[in-house]
This record gives sequence, structure tokens and C-alpha cells, in this order.
Amino acid sequence: QWSDREVFANYPTAVSNQKYCLVSTLVISGVQSAEDLKYIQPEDIKNLLPVVQQRKLLESFKQGKQPYLILDVADPPCSSTSSLSSIPPISEQPSALKTPLMLCQNEQQNVSWSWPEDFQVSWNKMPLEIQTAIAKGKRPPPDKRRQMIRILADEMQKYEANPTRSQCLTVCQKITRQYPDSFADMTPSGKLIAGGYSSLLSQLKTRIENINRCGTFRSYRSSGPCGIAGVKRGPTDMYGCTRFQPELPPEETDDTVEEKRQRLQSTFNKYGINGHDRPEVTDLMETTYSLQRQHINRIPAPSITDLQINWPFLFTQRGIFSHFELLTDVPLLHVLELSIEECGNAVVEYFRTKVKASSVQTILAQKATGDLTFLVIQLLMAHFNESPDSLMLTTDEYATAADVNTSLSLPASPRLILCGNEQALAGWMVSIEGHVVFEGVQPTFLTGLAAVFATFYIFNLQYQDEAAKTLEFIQRRFIGINPERGTKTGNGRMVSKKTGKIIQKKKQTVNMQVSTLIKNLMDFECHLIQ
Repeated sequence: QWSDREVFANYPTAVSNQKYCLVSTLVISGVQSAEDLKYIQPEDIKNLLPVVQQRKLLESFKQGKQPYLILDVADPPCSSTSSLSSIPPISEQPSALKTPLMLCQNEQQNVSWSWPEDFQVSWNKMPLEIQTAIAKGKRPPPDKRRQMIRILADEMQKYEANPTRSQCLTVCQKITRQYPDSFADMTPSGKLIAGGYSSLLSQLKTRIENINRCGTFRSYRSSGPCGIAGVKRGPTDMYGCTRFQPELPPEETDDTVEEKRQRLQSTFNKYGINGHDRPEVTDLMETTYSLQRQHINRIPAPSITDLQINWPFLFTQRGIFSHFELLTDVPLLHVLELSIEECGNAVVEYFRTKVKASSVQTILAQKATGDLTFLVIQLLMAHFNESPDSLMLTTDEYATAADVNTSLSLPASPRLILCGNEQALAGWMVSIEGHVVFEGVQPTFLTGLAAVFATFYIFNLQYQDEAAKTLEFIQRRFIGINPERGTKTGNGRMVSKKTGKIIQKKKQTVNMQVSTLIKNLMDFECHLIQ
């Protein structure tokens, strides 16, 4: 009796890809001992060896022999040219042999086993619709894409019984780079979303996990030391930023920018918040941007109240949008307006025709508000099962900031407070850390949405779990901030399906539901155009 399934895999370090394919296939079939070999059928090892060699191998299995495969190392993976012979059983083989599992663990050290780099997709095995879409540079139908994923997973498992996420990533990156028009995640303008491979990677890894669900494969992860809170700013803070902590302007020193900050405070003391319209204020705010970032990025992080005292003009509609553009190189309000104009109606039509969830259809059945942006956000939050209160609150149209601070229970995470209703919006405010921090000038929902979104980046805040999917969709699809690494979402918590206990969620670069919706919308819009 062999221990686990690893002992079956003993063979020399110079093993060929052919042999690895055969051993991996037997492992997938459930072989765990020598006695299991007699149950192997021809269809279990088809396409791995020539017909005659298959018959010889199966005959040795039935006779209770333990064959030691001698294959030509120079042959290509899983080719049809090989030879077999029987040699002494495993117990008589040298001790310095390696198992496939050991090879998998050491593949980063053994270049010859980096198969994903050399993996070639068998496009001739793919559905005709996939081949046609590639030739024309079009998006394939969703059902044919799923069929392609199944074939791709089967092909990859000839090399690796349970390919890791990084191995799947390598394959998906090659596919999206080779045929971006057909498979890459991108906006209608052609801008890649998080590298363009997220939805393909999600589909492929999910397929492989489903295949191996009943198997005995285990994932091995290194557990390094946890970071110490408060030591340095992490990737969540810098995520999507191009000027997170810039140097001082060449003509400025620490003393001169501090003097200009004090001038800004003097202007505020003289004119109040209405002084933000003065030309010198705009110039001084841009010149002192590096000092603003120094104050915001301090560790421990300063309170919003402290920042308001030092930088009162930052907490205005103009101050927020100007700082966000310097931080990310994105003119936020303009980009959001264009995105809603470009695809807002398509999003509504997609939910109307493709999504049957009652929460979504209830919103669509209500009388149209006339505000397309508000309707889109309502539909997104309903689709992601997120409560509107996790992002937006409403108050009386005549309410002041003081009224809101006393009448509403404001959470620590940012909220957009709508004065009145969406049909007759009188204004809006933004709250952070439990109190209103600034009010809007343009009384439109889109402007307020842009402003509350900007605060997450300016003040190094994570998206609240309750609205994280909607905010990530806005970020990736509407704003176009799509870093390949990192995320603005927290880990969050969930109930484990295995133990029933509350556990920490795994952090993903792109939320799977967000990635899926973006892909579905891209396919929907392409078919609308066609």
C-alpha cells in the first residue's frame, strides 16, 4: 500500500513531460495504490501514448506489475512517440527520486518544469464560433466562451493536475495579449481593466476548482509574518495614485510651502469658505499639494477634523476635485460624466433584459426619476445586494450641515447625503468620521457621487464592505482606474461553507462579481452594436 498518492509518482529527476502527463492523469483518475492500477481503462490514458504502448501498459497493470516508464526526454509534451519497459518495482528504485508533487513544489527552481510559459492553446479544438471571433477580432458568445474554458482546463491538466492560480494567470495573460479584442476586459474606448485578464482568470480557476472539488489536492501557501500596523503606508493607500507623495516644487522649500499654507489659513479666516473662488487660493493650493500629501500621509493618520483646521479649502467641491486630479491624473467629474453618457443607458438596458432578480426589476418598475446616474447606482447596488444606505443617506431639502450632524447617525466611512429626493435634489453633502465635512455647489447627484468617491483616494480610505462592489465597479468601469495589483476593498468577513465559522475573506485584485458584470456588459454592448 502506497502512502497517499505521492509514492506512485517516483521516477528520476530527468523525467520527461510525457511521463509527467501520464502520472498526473493516473492521479486525477484516483489511483492511490498499486491495486488501483488494474482498474485503469483505455479511455483513461487515451492520447497520452500510442495504441500498442497503451495496451502493453494496461496489460502490465492487470498482471500486477509496477512498470517503470522509460520515455524519450526529448519528446514534446504528451507526444505519441515513446517506448515502455518494465523494470524493478518501486521499492528497488534509487532513493533520490522525486514525485510530481515534489516537482510541483520545486518548479520555480527547475526551469524545465515552467510549462505555463511554453503552453500553447489548441485553438483548433475550440468551437468554430471562438475561431471565427478571433479571426474577426470580435467578442465570442458567452456560452462558447464557457465551452472554450472547459477545453482549456482539460488541456492544462495534461501538464498539471491542479494548476495554481499563478500558472492559470500566465496562460490567461498570454491569451489576452494575443487576442485582446476577443478576450481582454476593457472599456468601449479600448482601455484595459486591471490588466485585461481578470474575468478569464476567474472563469478558468473556477472551472479547475470545480473539476478537483472531490479530489484530494491541497493548496500550499507560505505564511510570512504579518505587517505591523502603523509602520508604513501600504499599497491600499497608494492604489491607483500617480503622485501619492511628490517632492516639493524645485523653487520651494519646507519653509516657503508652510508660509503659503499659513496664507491660505489667513484667507479663510478673512473670507470664510467662500474664499475658495479667489484666484490666489487656487494657485496656493496647487503649490502646497506636496505639503497636503505629507500631512494626509502621516502615521498615525491625522483625523479629518485636524486636516480641516490646517487645510480648510481642501474641503470644498473645487478643492476635492483639484486634489484628486493631481493625485491620480484623472479629471474625475468630466470622466464620470462621459462614462454615464457613453454607457449609462446600456447598463440600464442590460439589467432590464438580462437580469431577472426581483430587487433589480422592482427598481426598474418604479416611475423613472429622470436622473440616469441615480438609476444606474440603484441598479448596481441592487444587483450586488448592497443597501443604498451603505453609500447614500437622505435628509430634508432645507437641512444644514449642523442639522444633519444632530439628526442623522453618521458612520465613520464616507457617505453622500442627499438633500431632498432624486427628483428634486436641492443639494448634497459628504460626511466622514461621523460628521459633515463639506457641501456641494452643483446640486446634481452625479457631482455628489464624484465627490464622495474622491474622498476614498484623497484620505487613504478603504471602501466600506457594505458598498465595496458598487464602488469598485464605479472605479473600474466609470472612472477607469485599473491597477493590475492591489485593491481598495478590505478583506471583509464571511461564513465558512466548511466549518460554519466566521472567517476572513481572501483578498482579490478584482472582485469576482464585479469582474463578471463588467465582462457581461462588454459582451452585451458588443452585441448591441453588431
